[in-house]
Amino acid sequence: MNSLEIMPGLSISNDLCAILGRQKAVVISDLHIGYESVMEDSGLHLPRIQTASMREALLRIMERHAPEQVIILGDLKHEFSRNLAQEWNEVREFLSVITERAETIVIRGNHDNYLAAISSKLGLTLVDEYESDGIHFAHGHEYTAKRPLVIGHEHPSVRLFDSVGACLKMPCFVHLPEQQVLVVPAFSPLASGTSFNSIEADDCLSPILKRADLGEARAYACSEIGLMSLGKLSSLGKGSR
Repeated sequence: MNSLEIMPGLSISNDLCAILGRQKAVVISDLHIGYESVMEDSGLHLPRIQTASMREALLRIMERHAPEQVIILGDLKHEFSRNLAQEWNEVREFLSVITERAETIVIRGNHDNYLAAISSKLGLTLVDEYESDGIHFAHGHEYTAKRPLVIGHEHPSVRLFDSVGACLKMPCFVHLPEQQVLVVPAFSPLASGTSFNSIEADDCLSPILKRADLGEARAYACSEIGLMSLGKLSSLGKGSR
C-alpha cells in the first residue's frame, strides 16, 4: 500500500509526506538543506546531492497529488547560527519550485533561526503554527496543547531484526491515536533519525511526546515495497538506536 488515512481527512504516504485531502495539501518536514556544508566544516565531505534528490521527490509527489498547498513543518535549513552559502542558494531554489506550483506554508523549526532572511526574498512569512481543516501543524520543538496535531522534529524510524540479528532501519510515521498526534518522518534522505522502538518517551526531543505512552503508538514504515503497518511500538523488538 502507498497511502493510508490515519485521521479523518488526513492520510500518510510512502513518499515521506502526509496528505490533507479536503484541502489538497501536501505536508513534509525536516529537509535540513545545507547539511553537507555543515559536515564539510567538520571535515566530512559529502556529495551535494540532497537538495536535488528532495526536489525531484517533491515534484513527483506534486505531479501525483496536484496539491494546491504545500506545508513544510520546519527545519527547512540545517545550520543554527547563520545562513550558509549553500542554504541561500538551495533553499531559495527549492522554495521557488514550490511557490511556482502551490501556496507555500513554512513553519519555523528549531534550525530555522535565520531562515526568514531567505524566505522573505520570495514573499514568504514564517509561522510558528498552522491550522487547516481542524488539524494543527507545528514543528514539535515547543509544547502545544492543540489537537489533533501533526509534527516533525523527531525524524522517527524503526529498526527491524531477523532471527540472526540482521537489521533494517526505515523511516516511519508514528501515530498516537489517543493523544491525536502524528509524527512525520524527515523528508531529508540524510536524516535517518532515531529508532522509536528503541527509546522511551523521556528520550524524545519533543516536549509533546515526553509523557506519551510510546508503547501504544502505532508505526507505519516507509519502504521500497510500500507503506508497512507495523502495529504498536511495544510489539516491535528493541535494539540499538
